[in-house]
Amino acid sequence: MSETGRTILITGCSSGYGLETARHFHAQGWSVIATMRSPRADLLPEDERMRVLPLDVTRADSIAAVLAEAGRIDVLVNNAGLGGTASVLEMTDEQWLTVLDITLTGTFRCVRAAGQRFVAGGTKGVIVNNASVIGWRAQEGQAHYAAAKAGVMALTRCSALEAADFGIRINAVS
Repeated sequence: MSETGRTILITGCSSGYGLETARHFHAQGWSVIATMRSPRADLLPEDERMRVLPLDVTRADSIAAVLAEAGRIDVLVNNAGLGGTASVLEMTDEQWLTVLDITLTGTFRCVRAAGQRFVAGGTKGVIVNNASVIGWRAQEGQAHYAAAKAGVMALTRCSALEAADFGIRINAVS
């Protein structure tokens, strides 16, 4: 049991913001479920309040499995994403679609699944989506990532309106 009695599930914890978010909440006494496509428990403190689970946000069945194994959660942080550098003139369809599927559609899948779970359980959960300033500020070689992050902001604003009646708060951080 966490010191705070609260549990947070975070996607994309293998590096960067996701990894640091998992470490931060664990240090604050929360139970943390840190997810990664390829789990590496050695990145995080070994503790009963820290669980590392495999998650592929491109697959709804993977998301459902993690939520089932997680048990009750209070907060979902959608951090999983994929960047990269490629000029629009040289980018392949596959590069474009892969970044959008992981970064934007993966966020959508997790918002939907966690939101439905909060509603079904009658709980007032919180969902935080990791957006980025690049979603509204142009940068060479980042069109695919910028488009995905702008989409995350739009998804967040719309889903926050829809979920408010259920007591679910959805916000974005950049």
